[in-house]
Amino acid sequence: MNGVETRKIQLTGGATYIVSLPKRWAERAGLKPGSDVQLIPQDQHSIVIQTAASLEGAELSKSRMSVDARTPTEDIVRDFITQYLAGFDIIQIDLTQAPADKRMPIKNAIRSLLIGVEVINETTDNLTIQCFLGPASLPFLNAFDRMEVLVRSMQTDAVTALITRDKKLAEEVVQRDTEIDRFYFYIVRQLTVAVDRRELIQKIGLSSPRACLDYRQAVKSIERAGDHATRLAELAASLALAPDTGHPPALLKMHERAESIFQDALESLRILDVPLAHRTIRRVREVADLEEHGIRTLLSGEYSIEAVIPLRLAFESLRRIAEYGSDIAEIAINLSVER
Repeated sequence: MNGVETRKIQLTGGATYIVSLPKRWAERAGLKPGSDVQLIPQDQHSIVIQTAASLEGAELSKSRMSVDARTPTEDIVRDFITQYLAGFDIIQIDLTQAPADKRMPIKNAIRSLLIGVEVINETTDNLTIQCFLGPASLPFLNAFDRMEVLVRSMQTDAVTALITRDKKLAEEVVQRDTEIDRFYFYIVRQLTVAVDRRELIQKIGLSSPRACLDYRQAVKSIERAGDHATRLAELAASLALAPDTGHPPALLKMHERAESIFQDALESLRILDVPLAHRTIRRVREVADLEEHGIRTLLSGEYSIEAVIPLRLAFESLRRIAEYGSDIAEIAINLSVER
């Protein structure tokens, strides 16, 4: 069925409103007199009708992808992640044209990057992988909170490694970036599935498809902040090789302000506190001012060339973390209008 059909609301029994369903749609959905359906109220004065088949979720969604000898392993993994993010439950990889040595790297990469995936069938020509973890096993908001905590701890440890030139701590922070990616991919998958299946939106703790879109942007900002925490750790590892000339006072101040902004932004999103969100956005200017002061200090001639470059990049990453916090605060303001 295409297009829009209009139905009149009727009153029956003096207290119940009824409306008829399009017959062709009902037949295609397998509905008969006496069939059960579920009505799910939505925002904007709309309602979703779910049939018994969709409620039972009897059929798992499936996807198939093919690879050949010329396809790089990273391309295969990237294509698999695309299928995972699209919400497919079972993904089959056709390896008929692929050399045997591609199989293990593909499996290892997928397992390390994605949450809740397991190989359920493996033959000479095919690799079948199923996504088992869903909203009930790892709720969306729990995953979101866990990702936030990880990113904030990475920021703190990365700056500590930068100041103390602790190369080992820096390497540990870099390793944690994979865990951030795993949560990011899982959350995006849940949001995508929720938009396609409206009955899941409230189950994952959100209110509407628009909220899913806003949280999709928020989780991307958290992931990008994690990337900059990783960059700080990598800079700490390179700074460890430079002559020890200390660190600019602005570095620690920038970290404290950026971390506070990021934390307040997430709090404003959590409770939809608009005044807090506005204050958070205004404070980003403080971090930018500290960056300018820090750069002038670096150019004063007190620091070695080997130290100036990583410290300058560190200033930039701390500013970017604060700016991602500002982006999250703007999302909180947008969501407050919806409420």
